[in-house]
Amino acid sequence: MRSALIGRPTVRVDTGSAHGPTPQPGRVIERVDCRGRELDVVWDDGLVLHTALRRSGTWHLYRMGERWRRPQRQVGVMLENDDWVAVCFNAADVETFRAGAERRHPASGPVGPDVTDPSADLSAAVMTLAGRVAPHTRVRDALLDPHVMRGVGNVFAAEALWENRVSPWARVGDMARSDLVMLVKSTARLVREHLAAAAPRSLGYAPLGLSVYARNGQDCHRCAEVIEVRRVRADGRLLYWCPGCQTRFDHRLLDDTPPAGARPAEYLIDVPRPSGGLSI
Repeated sequence: MRSALIGRPTVRVDTGSAHGPTPQPGRVIERVDCRGRELDVVWDDGLVLHTALRRSGTWHLYRMGERWRRPQRQVGVMLENDDWVAVCFNAADVETFRAGAERRHPASGPVGPDVTDPSADLSAAVMTLAGRVAPHTRVRDALLDPHVMRGVGNVFAAEALWENRVSPWARVGDMARSDLVMLVKSTARLVREHLAAAAPRSLGYAPLGLSVYARNGQDCHRCAEVIEVRRVRADGRLLYWCPGCQTRFDHRLLDDTPPAGARPAEYLIDVPRPSGGLSI
């Protein structure tokens, strides 16, 4: 995208229903910045287009007239110059703002440490959880936030909560700093152990087995209670937990997570890959 867009006037800009000012045709793109699953396009007048891709979003780059590989209904952003079309499909969030006003949108701030990197500074994730995340935020949601730490995914967020007996409805503000330290360390260790075991083989699955994720309807290894699953409305992900032993800091909101089916779900796509193996 940098090679195709930077230094060239934008002929057409379509940001759909994005919040904020509209980028004007004729302005020149000066930067394309990528931070994990977030990508910013910056024009010469200081306007910034921010896209948060999360789980399903992706940017494609096509030559003018080339056939798109995804349908029009999935388009959230489209940028055109004389030779190229950059298209963002299924972005979770799209927003525009003026440079210097980054604090006005919720995605501001640096990304957290990558837990797949053995040299990552995990204390930074603990500091973010203890000092920057709103106290009412669910710990599960915080573990999946790239501003806290990266490389976790839904699988190992569930596994780390189970290992620490923490309810998926626990709130960050209810947990002591020592609990946050243990949770962050457990999460990083689980991710790294599974990646190390998968390294000699094809990546994309959890070779060491899982304790709670995708085991709905089965007995818990620890307390023999039946593992349950619900779908979270906010992000559409499946939430697996053991109601028998994951009771610490439980603030369950029953109307927020309607029951999902009883059939175990595939977890392959949520297992993180090593640094450098991901693309957007």
